[in-house]
Amino acid sequence: MDQAQPAPRFGERYEIVAEGEQARVEVVDREPWRRCWACGTTTNGPGESFCANCGADLRDRRYHGILTSDASGLSLISMVRDETARSFLPPIWDQMEEGGLMLILFQPDDATPVSLPLDETVALRVGKDLATLLAALHQQKLELGPLVPADIGLLPTGQPRLLKVDNLHLMNDAEYADAVGSDLLALAGLLEVMTNTQRRTQRLDHATARATPLLAENEPDIAVVLREIRTGAIRSADELVARLESLYTEHTNPIALHQFIGSFTDTGRVRDHNEDSLLTMKLCMNNTSIDRTWGVYIVADGMGGHAGGEVASGLAIRRVAEVIMSEYLAFSLAPEAAYDERRAREIVYEAVLQANELVRQEGLSRGNDMGTTLTMALVVGDRAVVANVGDSRTYLYRDGKLHRISKDHSLVMRLVELGQISDNDIYIHPQRNAVLRSLGDRATIEVDIFTRRLRSGDALLLCSDGQWEMTRDPEMEGILASYDDPEQTCRELVEAANRAGGEDNISVVLVHFV
Repeated sequence: MDQAQPAPRFGERYEIVAEGEQARVEVVDREPWRRCWACGTTTNGPGESFCANCGADLRDRRYHGILTSDASGLSLISMVRDETARSFLPPIWDQMEEGGLMLILFQPDDATPVSLPLDETVALRVGKDLATLLAALHQQKLELGPLVPADIGLLPTGQPRLLKVDNLHLMNDAEYADAVGSDLLALAGLLEVMTNTQRRTQRLDHATARATPLLAENEPDIAVVLREIRTGAIRSADELVARLESLYTEHTNPIALHQFIGSFTDTGRVRDHNEDSLLTMKLCMNNTSIDRTWGVYIVADGMGGHAGGEVASGLAIRRVAEVIMSEYLAFSLAPEAAYDERRAREIVYEAVLQANELVRQEGLSRGNDMGTTLTMALVVGDRAVVANVGDSRTYLYRDGKLHRISKDHSLVMRLVELGQISDNDIYIHPQRNAVLRSLGDRATIEVDIFTRRLRSGDALLLCSDGQWEMTRDPEMEGILASYDDPEQTCRELVEAANRAGGEDNISVVLVHFV
């Protein structure tokens, strides 16, 4: 009988045991003792089955890779001298040439595919790291070429790692300027797709900014940078690194703003008891002469009559505060803790969901239909994460103007959106008290989450509908402009609501930032 011939070895070491599409191969390392796959030591003796340094099993070591004659793509990674840049490229276990072919073996990696869309902070991290890679490649006359989201993975540390570099190639001097520009535009296009960023024309930007100045201010930083790349304001990878590094630092290191708080609640002129609840909590820390500030502010408008509404609103504010304290603030005190907007949004969202379930279960146990609206703000330095369910409101007061952050979940607001009534009709419509969302109403609810960047001189105003229905926005603006002390301002707001009729419970929280 014919005996099976052993598979050929590449470089007298790697036995090719499987071949696939696009030059993909699987190999067995027949001399695994030369370098331990686990710790990298090269001091093991010939034929060792276990690493003498770390004890790793060296038997039957298999690797995936490619066998190619192409002098581009993966075959150029070994040329990259910058170690930081190499960390963003596919990790190569080994590379050798024989007979005009290059065997490139991949090192096992724990990068995972990215989940889209990326939030802005993650996108800034990915962008600055890939721009760092471009800067190093361009120094060596290498062009990365276009990428798609599937070409990128994320390590557990949050660092991006390319999974494919099919378009990596050498460029000559004549191509250099165009190639650099192409790489920058390709990175801008990649980030645009990965963040689902919508482009705005310059004309629309200016018109929109005049009509609603806060909208232009709240344009994502990543959108501004992408526009700067497309318009040529950023011309090199080094410029892009500096720009994104600065923005990433801003996003992950909030500026401490000191908070001065006022709050007041009143039953009003018509109701016989107060079903509203409010909560204010400020936390300040100074370590190594560095200030850090946090705040949690909540207004909840309960419904359900005696032993119903006030119970629901009280349960809601307590549960939200408990979740934020245990799941967010406790960890934020660590000196190395960086601000993560996505995490802050997730915890605020989870806190409101837990409050909803607590109120719902209490209503079931009591056999009533208790519920509550809720509007709240988690403040970290100069960042605010606002959540809203129902028709209690959170406003930003800036430069003498009130800007609504939250969106009412009410029948009348829905009619405004449909164009059936005007914004002014909200205050007089016979069904103005009909709320479309509230905590405790059903097992699953939608929670609106908003984020805002604050600055010194701003204020956040949180209030129940008993305040804003009785004192419309222009009147509240006038009161806010007339008093410096937030506690006095709150009392004046409530008094104005009572003078206007006090038809509902009235609750207000005001936070000045300096």
